[in-house]
Amino acid sequence: MNFAASRQVNPSGAMPKLTEKQVWKGLELKTREPKSFVAAITECEIISDTGNKVVRRVRFGEAPKTIEEVVELYKGTIAYFEAPELGGRITNLLSYDKDGEMVLTFSFANGIPGVSEGKPPSELNKMIGGVVEHTIERIRELVQGGVIQ
Repeated sequence: MNFAASRQVNPSGAMPKLTEKQVWKGLELKTREPKSFVAAITECEIISDTGNKVVRRVRFGEAPKTIEEVVELYKGTIAYFEAPELGGRITNLLSYDKDGEMVLTFSFANGIPGVSEGKPPSELNKMIGGVVEHTIERIRELVQGGVIQ
């Protein structure tokens, strides 16, 4: 099953307001240091990093082995996370809606093994929407803490 969820980056009342540059810096950091963004990732080792392509080995929870992911970064817009062992692609997409509001979308091609099977799309959207919201809030924390300028 394929599904996606989008959330506004700067909804009413959100402070500080994040810039496109700050959100992108956050997504780059999420690529290289995912543990503070994705609770399920308990280990990450960078195998290679050319700036726009990162190969990493990650462990999810107490899984007996790590899996290799290839992350392709298209500056300012898209991060593709490919995990051949899992047979899927995750996309993090930074864009704008019709009103000019910045939006972050996470999409999952071929679902999430062990998570998405049998769940209705509305439930998946809510679950993944929470992950998008957590990512935005984590970036906001990093901006407030001075880690991201």
